Formats: sequence, C-alpha cells, structure tokens
Amino acid sequence: MTRNDQLRRSSTRLQKQGTLWFQQTRGAGESFLTDSREAGVTFVKDLGAAGSKLASTTGRSTQAFRKALEKEALDWQRLVLQTRDAYAAALKERFDRAERQALSTREALRPESVEVTVLGSAKGLLAKAQSRVDERLEQAAKPAKPEAAKAAKKPRAAKARPAKRPAKLADAPLRNYDQLAAKDVVNRVQRLSGPQATAVLEYERARKRRATVIRAAEQRLSAAS
Repeated sequence: MTRNDQLRRSSTRLQKQGTLWFQQTRGAGESFLTDSREAGVTFVKDLGAAGSKLASTTGRSTQAFRKALEKEALDWQRLVLQTRDAYAAALKERFDRAERQALSTREALRPESVEVTVLGSAKGLLAKAQSRVDERLEQAAKPAKPEAAKAAKKPRAAKARPAKRPAKLADAPLRNYDQLAAKDVVNRVQRLSGPQATAVLEYERARKRRATVIRAAEQRLSAAS
C-alpha cells in the first residue's frame, strides 16, 4: 500500500466519523426540540431529561470521534517511523557497500598483493613461453625427410663407416618406445633407474632426438648421481 493510498483511506475514515457525528448530533437536537414541544407543563423535567440525553449522545459521539482521531494519529506516526527506518536502512547499506569497496581497493593496492598478482602473471607468461620453446625444440629436433636425409648422407659416402654402437642401443629401452609420445616418455623417465635413464638418453639421441625427452633423461641422471 502506498503512502497516498493510506492518506486517502485516512481522510475517508475521518469524513465518515465526522458525518456520523453530525448526523447523531442533529438527530439528538431534533429529538430535543420534539421533546421540548411535547413537554408542556412538565417542561423543566422533560427539558432536563432531553438535555441529559443530548449530552450523553454528544459525549459518545465526541468520544468516538476522538478515538478515531487518535487511531489515525497512531497510523500516521507508524507510517512516518517506517519511512524513516527504511530510509536509514538504505543509507546504512550504501555506506556499508562504499566501505567494503574501499577496503577491497585498499587491499588490492597493498604492495604484497600487487607483488603476488605480478608474480602470478609473470609465472603464467613464463610457463607459456617455456611450452612454446619446447614445441619449437621438438619440431627442430624431428628427423629430416627421407629425401633430405639421403641428400645429407651422400657427401659422407666416401668417409669411413663409423663403428657400430653397442648392441644394447639396437633394442628400445622401454616397451613400445617408438610408439610413445614425448610427454609419455618424460613421465616414465622420472621413475627409471640410472642405467635405464642412460639407455633412454642414448637411444633418444641416436633416434628421434626429442629435446624434451633428452632434457628429462639428463635431469633424471643428475638427480640419481
């Protein structure tokens, strides 16, 4: 219910009470005049009774009107208090929200927070850069195409044939090694022993020459030594 509706209803109730009071007072006056005319000889007695009746009726009407006024005054007071409380609550909420925003801004501008944010961003950028470098190294380390490999081997035809590598290099150091992706080999190298990591390193250098696998094997050997 809006404030205008409450005011309109209050005005309507006051108008009804005023009309009722007027009607009752007018009826009492008419009754008083009638009784006075009919009193005749007993004028004084009947006039007193009529006066008492008028006073009683007027008193009841006045009391009812006063109660109506008091009720409307209480309703108005309650409406004013509710409006004041609602305004105060809204104002407090705005102040609290502004204070929270100020605290959040102040916390974000602290040197420690700024440093953490900058370091986090730098770490992410470095990780992306490292990933791209690894990809480029793997692409650069991939074996050349058969035609290019043959062309590269032709000038070396006159050279003496190098000695054969140890027999252990002929066998893959891990099961299905040639079918494993670089990331799978890297994950397995971390769990190999020193000799196994050495076999992986020599096999990888002689075959696929993947940079990430070679680096993982070297790091495993460094940790095992």
